[in-house]
Amino acid sequence: MKRFQWRLERVFDVKQQRQRGLRSELFLLAQEIARVHEAILYRRTRLRGLLEDLAGRSLPDRIAEQAVFMQYVGVEELAMRQLAARRADLEAARTETHRRFLQVRATCKRLERLREQAYRRHVREVARNEQKRLDETAHMAHARRGERVPMNGTQPVNTY
Repeated sequence: MKRFQWRLERVFDVKQQRQRGLRSELFLLAQEIARVHEAILYRRTRLRGLLEDLAGRSLPDRIAEQAVFMQYVGVEELAMRQLAARRADLEAARTETHRRFLQVRATCKRLERLREQAYRRHVREVARNEQKRLDETAHMAHARRGERVPMNGTQPVNTY
């Protein structure tokens, strides 16, 4: 049987590589988004804990530390806003990457269907050619046996 060769095989391979690359990129973006979100939550939790600790102290101790705490809250709030902006950027990148991934995946599926159709055509053609070859072989064997059909339309005459 003739080996199946598809003209678009290289294009299909490149698209599959691109799909795998985008899938891993999506995974890395999701991990980074989770890390940034975790950092924001950690900072909020730490601030709440410090605030609860500060609220539990006596009034004279608390007033002195409250000014320092408020400055610290301002710094932490700025850091959390920066982290939130980073998370928004990462979310936008993930959305764009996901859009590209869906396009590449759709292209891969179309190419896969085309490949299956081409393979089925190939199998049919090989079977047809094989049948032709068998028919020619049978015809030649029949012709070699010497059976001849008379021209007047009567039964063939056996010469063996």
